Amino acid sequence: MKTLSVALATTTCFVLSIPLVFANGGDAAGVYACGRLGVILDTIRTLESGGNYQAHAAGASASGAYQYIDSTWRHWAGEADISTDLYPTADSAPAHIQDQVAGVNVSSILADYDNSVDVVPIIWYYPIALGNDEIMDRVPSPSSGNTLTVREYQTRWLDTYRIKLDAEDDGSSFTCGPTAVTGDWALPAPREVIGANSLDDPHHDYPAWDFLIPAGTPIYAVTGGTVARTTNWTGNWWAAGCGGNNPPDACTSCGVGITIQHPDGLRHTYCHNSRNHVTVGDDIAPGQHIADSGNSGRSGTAHLHLEFRTNGIRRCPQPLLAALFNQTPIPVATDLPTSGCSF
Repeated sequence: MKTLSVALATTTCFVLSIPLVFANGGDAAGVYACGRLGVILDTIRTLESGGNYQAHAAGASASGAYQYIDSTWRHWAGEADISTDLYPTADSAPAHIQDQVAGVNVSSILADYDNSVDVVPIIWYYPIALGNDEIMDRVPSPSSGNTLTVREYQTRWLDTYRIKLDAEDDGSSFTCGPTAVTGDWALPAPREVIGANSLDDPHHDYPAWDFLIPAGTPIYAVTGGTVARTTNWTGNWWAAGCGGNNPPDACTSCGVGITIQHPDGLRHTYCHNSRNHVTVGDDIAPGQHIADSGNSGRSGTAHLHLEFRTNGIRRCPQPLLAALFNQTPIPVATDLPTSGCSF
């Protein structure tokens, strides 16, 4: 088990955000979420703790499936809008919360390094080795139990990642995130968060669905397709003065948003997120964790705006979502109503 001292952490700008890890691997765990992010998270869990969400590191504060030291857990939990009063350490949080925090952490790494998956194991294991061949071939803190050099750890990590990625591609040993998935369709958030009473919530002025949901809740793709567009303005319309006489140029009504194009013509959009986990061109599976909810854009409070379009025509998502929730036959998207779901 390695340790990162405070002195070491201050030598580089990104070490402070890196979790302490097990370096020597563990048994495989099940895939948490669809898509590349899910496979990356599964790979980290496998090598760090064998997928044990209650794991503890001997002689250190590292805990949970991703082996976060307490200070790093507090940082990334804050980034994910998770209460550290409620979950002060990684192992005190339930599995889906640990996954959510690690997802925000990994998404940040990928954003900082041009979506290079090869960087993730280095940053997770021993970040100061990045770009330094000499340090890449050292075993960091062997007295703490580490046996792999940084390069060996990276190789083992990438081999595990590719095996899991191949399993995803061929459909074997693969499940989506913790949401109800029915064939080609999935609920857009955890079932226990949605509740039957929210499924007929109207949109304020055109066919869509406005669903009040706590910030940081995972958002899942209702169906598959390819990411056609993303928006990434994290500001809030009202707080930023977008409705005033001299609105800032950055104002975007959707805020942090994602639009996915399904091959059958359905275009589904998710607005007001706090963070996106996918980028333009990504292939998306039903139930994939694509974003975390938020209050960005033209939004009065944290909520998900879900919009369906077929051939450019807006349609009400509510009947399809109700069918998913109640496990009744799924209506054809082009048969969904174009009115009656707004006020």
